[in-house]
Amino acid sequence: MRRAVGKGEQALAELDRLLLSVDGICPSDLSILDRLSRKGPEAVNALGRRIGLTSGSITTAVQRLRKRGLISTLRVENDKRVVSVEVTPEGIDLAKRLTKKRSEALKSIFADWSPRERDLLQSLLKRVQKTTKEYQARAASKESRS
Repeated sequence: MRRAVGKGEQALAELDRLLLSVDGICPSDLSILDRLSRKGPEAVNALGRRIGLTSGSITTAVQRLRKRGLISTLRVENDKRVVSVEVTPEGIDLAKRLTKKRSEALKSIFADWSPRERDLLQSLLKRVQKTTKEYQARAASKESRS
């Protein structure tokens, strides 16, 4: 089961790399641009945690995106140690374009699937996510009692 899920995930990740590399963007860069576009400015460390990047990785990604003019950074007024990140209009445009590109690719991939099959896949993946979170919560609870 894990192998099948992993191979599906790997195929989609390879597709992402192919689609995004034309614009010199990696999937984590798009995750940053997308999150900032939807949620607004955020502290670098909080942003890294939310999208699953280590402190070093988010710092490198922020520097890379800032050099390209896709995001801007500024020190938080009441705590100069905290750096806030904001997406620029260019970053918003790129995120929208790349998200549309990904969406079109997925539509093409699933074009031969019936609506029932697509709904079933989506439902099962949501179930995997939910039960995995429940399992993690139980494991963390057991760990804290030890």
